[in-house]
Amino acid sequence: VSGSSGPIARLEGREFEYMMKKRSVTVGRNSSQGSVDVSMGHSSFISRRHLEVFTASDDGTGSGDFYLRCLGKNGVFVDGVFLRRGAPPLQLPRM
Repeated sequence: VSGSSGPIARLEGREFEYMMKKRSVTVGRNSSQGSVDVSMGHSSFISRRHLEVFTASDDGTGSGDFYLRCLGKNGVFVDGVFLRRGAPPLQLPRM
């Protein structure tokens, strides 16, 4: 939660590491219309707001489960499974 003493999770990719300090972060591409928490570059395949990673935990400890919600028009593959925009949030593994 904003203002807490440390990160509640770490998002790690091929070329980035992001320390998650709030309950919800948006992944996509920055544009003149706004910015995202984690930018994935300038590819038109990535929507301005492509996906959201969030926790349902309300105590700020990061001990709750994490979920991924697809917001982008092109969808996203998670462990080989395609997730469309508007699909129910996908519970993520702990690692």
